[in-house]
Amino acid sequence: MLHETIKTEAVVIGEKEMGEDDKLFSLYSKDFGKVEVLGKAIRKSKAKLKGGLQILNYVSLEFVKGKNFNIATDVTLKEDFSNIKKDPKLFRISLYICDLLNKFLGGQEMDERIWKLILETLGQLENSKGDNNWLPTRYFEWNLISFLGFEPEIYYCSKCREKIKEGKLFFSKRDGGILCVKCFEKGRKKEEGITRDIVKILRLIINQDKEILKRLKITKETEEELKEVSHDYLQYIIQEEVFVI
Repeated sequence: MLHETIKTEAVVIGEKEMGEDDKLFSLYSKDFGKVEVLGKAIRKSKAKLKGGLQILNYVSLEFVKGKNFNIATDVTLKEDFSNIKKDPKLFRISLYICDLLNKFLGGQEMDERIWKLILETLGQLENSKGDNNWLPTRYFEWNLISFLGFEPEIYYCSKCREKIKEGKLFFSKRDGGILCVKCFEKGRKKEEGITRDIVKILRLIINQDKEILKRLKITKETEEELKEVSHDYLQYIIQEEVFVI
């Protein structure tokens, strides 16, 4: 029986061994969202798909629908992000991004914004200079969860809906955003206070104000605070441990 060949572009975001010679790959594709394809006999030394189907590779992919799995039939490498793979820190960040995609996304969830976000983030990391990689990492996290419907409220109090004004602020993962001091005290919650600098950065990230973000100079303390807020919110949404980079 002849099977229709399906073609798309994709980024490899995960893999696991299947049997003696096969591997099952997770990819985020331009046309179908997250898909899984089986690389048959790909663990053999002379497998023709071996060079293309590797973690983080951006590829042109052809596959057919099999009885139990999609079967990869041809792969052409478009970009292997070699600089990322040479740098242990950048590689860890990229694997973290892949892990988030696998945790958050089911199958057939095509979203052009997510596709562009993946390529943009990997491109930024590939061309990264120095150790200041907090921005592409946080930018990816907060835009991914926003695209998936978990955008936090950062302009109004999540409880009383009053516009954020002066005074101390709190971030409530349960309420999905900022709490004013009155609502915080009323609920006697355990959320930590959040500085206005973090609120401003989150607004810039979610509004995708890239030019302003590029010019930001932030302290290590602010960077760590933003990382902590990201960790708590991501972990609350996923309901499992997240090791934020």
